[in-house]
Amino acid sequence: MAHFEGRKKEVIAIIGGGISGLLACKYCISKGFDPIVFESESSIGGVWTKTIGSTKLQTPKPVYQFSDFPWPDSVTQVFPDQQMVLEYIESYARHFDLFTHIHFNSKVLSLNFEDSSISGDGEWNLWGGKGKWNVTVQDTRTISPQIQIYQVDFVVVCVGRFSQVPNMPEFPQNKGPEAFEGEVIHSMDYSKMDSSTATNFVKGKQVAVVGFQKSGMDIAMECSTVNGVERPCTVLIRTPHWNLPDYFPWGLNLGYLFLNRFSELMVHKPGEGFLQISLVPEGFYERVEEGSIKLIKKVESFGFSKEGIVLEGHATEPIKSDLVILATGFNGLDYLKHIFQSKKYQEFIAGSDDSAAAPLYRECIHPRIPQLAIIGFSESISNLHTSEIRCRWLGELLDGKFMLPSIKVMEKDIAEWDKYKKRYSYRKYYRRSCIGALHIWYNDQLCKDMGWNPKRKKGLWAEWFEPYGPMDYIG
Repeated sequence: MAHFEGRKKEVIAIIGGGISGLLACKYCISKGFDPIVFESESSIGGVWTKTIGSTKLQTPKPVYQFSDFPWPDSVTQVFPDQQMVLEYIESYARHFDLFTHIHFNSKVLSLNFEDSSISGDGEWNLWGGKGKWNVTVQDTRTISPQIQIYQVDFVVVCVGRFSQVPNMPEFPQNKGPEAFEGEVIHSMDYSKMDSSTATNFVKGKQVAVVGFQKSGMDIAMECSTVNGVERPCTVLIRTPHWNLPDYFPWGLNLGYLFLNRFSELMVHKPGEGFLQISLVPEGFYERVEEGSIKLIKKVESFGFSKEGIVLEGHATEPIKSDLVILATGFNGLDYLKHIFQSKKYQEFIAGSDDSAAAPLYRECIHPRIPQLAIIGFSESISNLHTSEIRCRWLGELLDGKFMLPSIKVMEKDIAEWDKYKKRYSYRKYYRRSCIGALHIWYNDQLCKDMGWNPKRKKGLWAEWFEPYGPMDYIG
């Protein structure tokens, strides 16, 4: 059996000051630890500091809130926008005095585990032991790099999937952005602009957006607002997937259709896994109908010409553009993988072509990387809610309240979960760690580990048919 002795003297390093990092800090403090949070930027908020101002929550605020720190009454919107979310996160950090634990402008360059008792082949059985992590940190405020190495007992990596490294498409030879006379940027660069700067940047330009996830749709909406039908924004879609116009389809709260135990008895169809569902910005399809947004579906690959975008395999003229915004996501796995100095650990994190990336027990622990947890890399319906229960689970583990099973048992559990994702997710989407359609079942596993009753509702009807949310896991 695996066990980490929470002796309170251990030094815990937390990488990232986003939601997961703040939650990890809070729950480590609650167990008597004194964690250090390394945040590469000058403020907290993680991915919310890198979204555009018009971005709103994908889930209603009762589902996206801290269990012990509800939204203030002054926020009346069902789907708060970016600024409201950032203010809420900062209020949480102030309330629980987390800022005193955060080292800002501190970018973690690498992690290196040292333990002379370990052979390096990953075949150890003990969780914990005498090993130490060396955390190499760079002060980003200085022109000449200032490096400091911290030696800690445990590391919690909270960098998330949507951070650090933009995912850039590969292009055919001589058909990359260099062939284009216009400008090409990533959505990450666009999101750094304030509202006025962004408006002036796209105004009067023929804009094409590559990507149909949340950031792509938000950017297309902003461009259509500025330029209208005179210069419609073109959106390139590789994989069509489910979208909902709002959280209340047919006038019914989506929670009653999807966020309760009864819904998890069903398999979601068609063809594409329900894991890919997202909400569109308000008025999005009205913009499509009026012509200020144009959708081009099933774009498998594309390149650039002098005038704009060339769709591979499409017998069409180039899509004339002045500006192309690549809303192609982030390669968080690349950063997560290369933060480890050990090649063996890099291979562990990468997984294989036939398995999920970052194969983690309970979506938190790699069975063969000691004294380390990864929180926030796996997606869910409400990342805040899921990160919170994971951090509570981790706090109980570090405090010695329960024991991890053997490596063999953990790897078997990971394989079973991987099999589920392959079965119900579209194409290779399963390689994105996601608990999507079984978030209540997932929470049940964490509750059982911690010795909690997983049935959190009062009464049989409520247990099966009422939506589950953060407030169900208080205490």
